[in-house]
Amino acid sequence: MICNSHTSKNPLALVVDDDFSLRLTMGAALAKVNFDVIEAENGCIALSLFKSKKPDLILLDVVMPEMDGFEVCTAIRELPGGKYPQILIVTGMDDIESTVRAFEVGANDFITKPINWIMLGYRAKYMLRAGQAFRELYLSENRLLKTQKLAKLGNWQIDLVNNAFCCSPEACSLLGLNAMDKPLTFDGFFESIIASDQGMVKETLSNAVKDKEDFSLNYQIIDLNGTQKYILNQGEVFVDENGVPEIMLGVVQDLSQLKQAEERIRFLAFYDGLTGLANRMLFMNRLDMQIENATRNDQKFALLFLDIDQFKRINDNFGHHIGDLLLKAVAETLKSCIRKTDTAARHDKDESGLMIARLGGDEFTILLSDIKNPEHSAIIAQRIFNAIPATWSIEEKDVSVTASIGISVFPDDGSTSETLLKNANSAMYYAKDRGKNTYQFYMESLNRAAVERFSMERDLKKALVRDEFVLYYQPQITFADRKIVGAEALIRWMHPDKGMIPPDKFIPLAEETGLIIDINKWVLKEASRQNDKWTKAGLNSIRVAMNLSGYKLATQDIIQDIKKALETVKFDSKKLELEITENVLMQDDDETMQIFQQIRDMNISIALDDFGTGFSSLSYLTSFPVNTLKIDRSFIMGSIVQRDNRIIIKAIIALGHSLGKTIIAEGIETKEQFDLLKRYGCDQAQGYYFSPPVPVKDFTNFLARGFL
Repeated sequence: MICNSHTSKNPLALVVDDDFSLRLTMGAALAKVNFDVIEAENGCIALSLFKSKKPDLILLDVVMPEMDGFEVCTAIRELPGGKYPQILIVTGMDDIESTVRAFEVGANDFITKPINWIMLGYRAKYMLRAGQAFRELYLSENRLLKTQKLAKLGNWQIDLVNNAFCCSPEACSLLGLNAMDKPLTFDGFFESIIASDQGMVKETLSNAVKDKEDFSLNYQIIDLNGTQKYILNQGEVFVDENGVPEIMLGVVQDLSQLKQAEERIRFLAFYDGLTGLANRMLFMNRLDMQIENATRNDQKFALLFLDIDQFKRINDNFGHHIGDLLLKAVAETLKSCIRKTDTAARHDKDESGLMIARLGGDEFTILLSDIKNPEHSAIIAQRIFNAIPATWSIEEKDVSVTASIGISVFPDDGSTSETLLKNANSAMYYAKDRGKNTYQFYMESLNRAAVERFSMERDLKKALVRDEFVLYYQPQITFADRKIVGAEALIRWMHPDKGMIPPDKFIPLAEETGLIIDINKWVLKEASRQNDKWTKAGLNSIRVAMNLSGYKLATQDIIQDIKKALETVKFDSKKLELEITENVLMQDDDETMQIFQQIRDMNISIALDDFGTGFSSLSYLTSFPVNTLKIDRSFIMGSIVQRDNRIIIKAIIALGHSLGKTIIAEGIETKEQFDLLKRYGCDQAQGYYFSPPVPVKDFTNFLARGFL
């Protein structure tokens, strides 16, 4: 076969010899029988030509500098496509040892000098024809083997006259037979079949021979690795001219993946594919059965509804892969918390109402049957809180986790599965409103709390349209002269009926609903517009910082939002600072890095808020373009009486200054705290000691004065 790089219809021969005259003579002899010829004076050139030209025939001299013919032959056979060409070793040696070695290294033939040049051409043509036949046979066999392997098929045969048994390599593999240890026999055919199926298989084969009929049977085996497989074995009996059975042919196929797929389909119908817990369908079915059982036996049972707090933020910050691993960890924790004495189980078929289930997302339910009093379910809930660690380490990511649990009790809180589930869900939301990481029982009044939450979500959607948001500003000053150099813009919601709503009440809801993206845009535009007004009024030029929510940062299109805000008011980007929290840095992906780098390229400063309370590391500070570190107020508040706080403050200031960062201490409330931070060399201060966040009018007066 001619390779693509050789365009002639003639076969291609490669002559390798360090003697120019011999190369010329051999080439001429081959050309007379319609070979195209290329030459190489040593082994290295020969290997290079083989890779590029893929010759059909190679004539190799044995004695050559650098590499002899045996070495070249070995190297060619190891190259891609090297098993196909015909190789003729040409040498002046006629000893048996050289001949044997030639065939050992992969030569197809051996010829000694002096050479009969007429016979060389005919010999080459014969070798080429033999080589083509060999290649076609090899490819045909290889295709058959690969086809059987892809289909997980193998064949076997038994001679019923002399009991000789043989099978293909793929069949040996599928049946768990090891042909290397001992010769295969028909009795060995049954060795890998599980004990409970052996009798059935032997009987089926025996009846097939007796009745001279085809057969088809399914059974299980244990292969050499100890793996259980499902096998389909089909065969046919052949008889001689007298009608006596003489040969049985069979085909085996591995059905393990098909069986696994069938079991997987059945599993997914009733169980959660991620955690292995019961799913909503099975849970609701068991809940209905438990209601019937409890009604019949006059029993009480409890339904616990657990939700991971701010799970969306975990997905947004760390990715869905980490979120999935967290869900699996929570499922395992729940199973470890529920004991047999709690009358709750996983998903045993004979226990209708005893299970832990994942309803979907980050929602889990636990059914506690036949409880003596509702207080027992509270003990289980507290046990769960104690078992869930404050921080989970998942693939080197530290993930902070809390959960909220709502509890409904049958029959006090409902007599139908839908009512019990709805009331437990309402109780769970009440637990979240009470500060999360707690449990609450259902009461009728909880419906009002749920309605209130939905009402706030509805009003929040209208707040931007109605222009109900305002910005308050808290001054940032230098320690040296108390000059105002910046301000943090803090959003407030002026609700028409409920008055001022602080951000900690509505920002989490805004992030859950996705409204935070539009709120971010509004804050960007309003803060830039106001600072531009102060500048045009001739007031002190300052930097305005605003908090940037990390909610789905990569999808917020924040760069375009910033550009639009700055272009609208012709605002100097150097006067804008974006504050982010450490959990945003921990997203640690390429998109996040690109966003922050683009922000820095726009000459916008980036401040790391609440520094020291999260899980920052030097790698974040060195790889992310952060300008400013804000020491969290929790360290400042205890700095006067707690020595550890002072040590941490000193370390943060030293670390920040060594990396060229500006250090801001927020939450300063006393003169003692101010003097301490000033003595430690902190750069800027922020806190109620100077001023709380104030409306625009009051902050304008501060700017007119210039210092505090």
